[in-house]
Amino acid sequence: MLEALGFFALVEIVGLAALPLAGLAFGRLPGAGLGFSKPLGVLLVTWAVWMAGSVGIAHYSTATVLVATALLALASLLVAARQRTLRTRLADAPRGWWARRRAEWAAARALPAEDPARRPLWIGAEAVFAVAFFGMALLVAYSPDVWGTEKPMDMAFVNAANASDSFPPHDPWMAGEDLNYYYLGHLAMAMLIRVVGSAPDRGYNLAFATLAALSAVGVFTLAGTIWAAARERLPPVRGGPVAAGVAAVVVCLVLGNLAGVREWIDAVDPPGGYDWFAPSRVIPGTINEFPWFSFLLGDLHAHVLALPFTAVALAFALQVVLRGPRGDAVWRGAAEALAAGLAIGALYAINTWSYPAAAGLLVLAIATWLRSAESAGRRVYAVVWLALVLVASVVFVLPFHLNFDPAARGIGWVDERRSFSRFAGDQALLYGLFVGPLAAVFATRVLATRRPLRTLVWAVVAAVFGLSLLAPSDWAGVAAVAALLAVALGALLSRRLAAPERFLWLLVSGGLICILVPELVYVRDAFDHSDLYRMNTVFKLGYQAWLLLAIAAACALPWAGAWLPRRAWPPWAAVTAVLLLLGAVYPYAGTYARKGGFNHSPTLDGLNWLRPSAPGDLGAIDWLRANAPGTAVVLEAVGEDYSAFGHGRISTFTGRSTVLGWAGHELQWDHQPGTREADVKTLYTTTNLTEARALIDRYGVDYVVFGPIERTTYGDAGLGKWDELGEKVFDEAGTTVWRLRT
Repeated sequence: MLEALGFFALVEIVGLAALPLAGLAFGRLPGAGLGFSKPLGVLLVTWAVWMAGSVGIAHYSTATVLVATALLALASLLVAARQRTLRTRLADAPRGWWARRRAEWAAARALPAEDPARRPLWIGAEAVFAVAFFGMALLVAYSPDVWGTEKPMDMAFVNAANASDSFPPHDPWMAGEDLNYYYLGHLAMAMLIRVVGSAPDRGYNLAFATLAALSAVGVFTLAGTIWAAARERLPPVRGGPVAAGVAAVVVCLVLGNLAGVREWIDAVDPPGGYDWFAPSRVIPGTINEFPWFSFLLGDLHAHVLALPFTAVALAFALQVVLRGPRGDAVWRGAAEALAAGLAIGALYAINTWSYPAAAGLLVLAIATWLRSAESAGRRVYAVVWLALVLVASVVFVLPFHLNFDPAARGIGWVDERRSFSRFAGDQALLYGLFVGPLAAVFATRVLATRRPLRTLVWAVVAAVFGLSLLAPSDWAGVAAVAALLAVALGALLSRRLAAPERFLWLLVSGGLICILVPELVYVRDAFDHSDLYRMNTVFKLGYQAWLLLAIAAACALPWAGAWLPRRAWPPWAAVTAVLLLLGAVYPYAGTYARKGGFNHSPTLDGLNWLRPSAPGDLGAIDWLRANAPGTAVVLEAVGEDYSAFGHGRISTFTGRSTVLGWAGHELQWDHQPGTREADVKTLYTTTNLTEARALIDRYGVDYVVFGPIERTTYGDAGLGKWDELGEKVFDEAGTTVWRLRT
């Protein structure tokens, strides 16, 4: 409990420290973007610590994190003091018409006007964070094991970051190599664990709860801000910013896809016999995750780590669509461009797949604003501002670019597609939840034309004719999505729509692009030329499609009542309510099945899975973390990826490098294991001291672990040599650790 309170308090402190900076960065938005202070503060502190450790300004340590947090607070105090000074200057304006006008203009340029959404959105964000954090902490405690799926990889990254004093961190699963992965999000979680002082396995679970809460805050604030902007421009819109934000959190992060309904129908005795994993595997050979599945799975994987920071990047795009690039003063415009560049550029080091999506949406936001009347006379400035953002997005993470070698081998063309009926069925299962709200959006677009009936008739005729020509071909699905995208882009660039509506179309357009692209091209990676060749492309872009379409759908819910004709609203509301209720099947049944019916006591002990089979390993892990240098190399058994027996457990939970951990992952990170697996076997089994010393020197082995897993894998024939090559420093419950002599 105290550890949970420590995580909560730490993020609260960082969020409060960043509050004036959030108000400065998003001050032109309704609500002033105060709800973004927590993800923004975590991002700023993480980036500052990472940059200092990357360029050699300071070593990564707890003190460095605290100093970065103090500097963040100092910068915020200066901003707050500046704003207070301007308010005082305005209140004590000098006499004389011209002097008063100058004081008013100076204050208006720096201070956002008060608006009714500011306090509700900030207080609402605080409540959402608290509920989401403690709720997810409790939920995680019903399946706390930090093992299985990708958890060992994520745990290894977090511990490797905390065992390193500079960046990039060392590779925990291949001694002598640096980590070749997008790890900035893992570093953010590692910093929380380090400052709180939690054990890694318990800290992992609390970091995951923190991530879920930050994601909820980001989605809540973004949707609430969109609603508030629509309220300003479109008075008939109903509801309030808090209700809109909560609705977006539910639709985007809690509800599941409609494949969850199919699994309920197929289950023998739901919810007990419910297959909670299956709804994430809809399109054959791919992964189709959505946020609530990710939260049940519990992986601190990059696409989940990017969620709250993607919301921050989208807020800059929203501000551009509503107000354009800031141009009241050159330095303020440059500062906003640099802030946007950091928010977007950091995504490349958090989840590289998120960067082109966020950057592309900002480009579309600028294009949208250039079509508005407000852009007159400022078009060149807008283009220059955008260029500055994109350049800054690279410069701010330049050390990462210089060290990261993407495992991608270019772009390939997709030459095999499913038939239109199967494609449509897949998309309905994945995104059918959003059909009701988004249908209202598209219908409104048709009704807004001068001759809506004629437009609708022609659209139906064109669709029927086009699909009749393409139905025998696997291109029909592509054509259907492209047609919807054309409508969305047309609305996005329309001068007749209000800015909040155009941003809604921006989200829809981005979501459709993320669906369309994997049907045309894929990124060549380690799975190329296999049945899984486009697995990651569909996975990573589909996840972003869900995020964008879900926020758009949630925001469209309160607007539909104002947009749709009176007679159309009741049937639309009925269909939409049914779809949303069907989306609730997965969080109910999937959560029940994943948590084993909640029939055991909750705990944050993430190593409980290892205790029955290798109790001494837990003590060895603690001893190595406390006594072995972060750069030490530890020899342990090598086994198959995703092994339930715990191969790679020492490097995973200490962050110290091993000769070879999970070979399959190393191949995905463009590292070649070579003969390492055979060499580890030789090290454990040989009785030849000369041969053993040669391999020890080759890989720089400092410690040797021999526990139940090593005994089962290699036997104990070569065990006697370790007393001659080193000294025994730990021996407990069947697990022994030797420190080798240099």
